[in-house]
Amino acid sequence: MINTEFLNLFYRKLDLGTMPQDVQTSFLASITRYLDHGRKDEINGRTVGFVSKQLDSLINLLECIGFSKQEIVQVITNLPSILNTVDDLYHKYLFLGILENETNDFRKGKLLYKTKDFMVGLTKMYARYRLIEESGYDTFRWNSLVHASDKEFASIFVKGAYDKPYQLFEAEGGVYEWLKKVDINDLDIDEIKRMPVNEELVVKYEGKSQETIRRS
Repeated sequence: MINTEFLNLFYRKLDLGTMPQDVQTSFLASITRYLDHGRKDEINGRTVGFVSKQLDSLINLLECIGFSKQEIVQVITNLPSILNTVDDLYHKYLFLGILENETNDFRKGKLLYKTKDFMVGLTKMYARYRLIEESGYDTFRWNSLVHASDKEFASIFVKGAYDKPYQLFEAEGGVYEWLKKVDINDLDIDEIKRMPVNEELVVKYEGKSQETIRRS
């Protein structure tokens, strides 16, 4: 059972009481599993203070992206552990601007409906990006950059019956070794922030975050 402090926190900050009963029920079931895991985890216990701070940061980011409160609830329901890594989520979202469409809502749709794909780390995304870029493979797609398993991704670059220019490796192990050598420090996050699809979000989110820091 979720305790009263947490219940009050979620109902107050997410306007949970205004939402359909099935939305509330799904959210509470999902967040309870997350909190139960936290109580068993000696390193990352989910205290009310920790969750409150992370929730504020996540709401801030998702509202800047353009999510409604009910959509924010859906995102958390899909992947409650997203509360642990809001800064990382921000940088991943910015990086994935390379996949954006003309209306700048591709990433938003993926975050809302394929939330668990965002468990993939930025380091892995960037390493895949570098291999796709340097091998000349097709173009950047959600599946190859984010969704594909390690084995599925590696198989693209392994030589097969029909030799392709981007098939640079004799076996999957060679792909894994190549990816390990990519240094995430080579990713210029400031350059990513300057992408046209990211400019508005950066101004909104970083400006709002600075206001929050000044008020604290």
